[in-house]
Amino acid sequence: MSEKRKLNHSLLVRLDDDLYGRITEQARQQDVTANSLVRRTMADTLSYPLPPKQTVKAFAPPKPEYIKELYRLRESTAELCGALVQYAIKSRHEGHAMAHAEAETLIPDVRDAVRNLDRLRKKLEGK
Repeated sequence: MSEKRKLNHSLLVRLDDDLYGRITEQARQQDVTANSLVRRTMADTLSYPLPPKQTVKAFAPPKPEYIKELYRLRESTAELCGALVQYAIKSRHEGHAMAHAEAETLIPDVRDAVRNLDRLRKKLEGK
């Protein structure tokens, strides 16, 4: 157990399937953990004010593998954009005008690709 834990006590409460299902469904609807929902309900019943930090957001399920791959592709594309910018700077300083001009023409397209990947990810995640 963490030494910095603010809540030092716990109770084990046995529940039937129906009550457990109702608690977890209500917690899911409120986007909090079942423990936070029970803690808040008990505090409300006992007229005990809870600090806001004692409500814990629900754990988001792991993202599908294709979303993870999309994140990786987006990061690689963003790194490519950064590398192109550095190449353009270096080629300009070294007097390679044609190389600099070519890099400068590629940078906007790569930035657009990064933005498009962000849009696609948001659509796939339903945001």
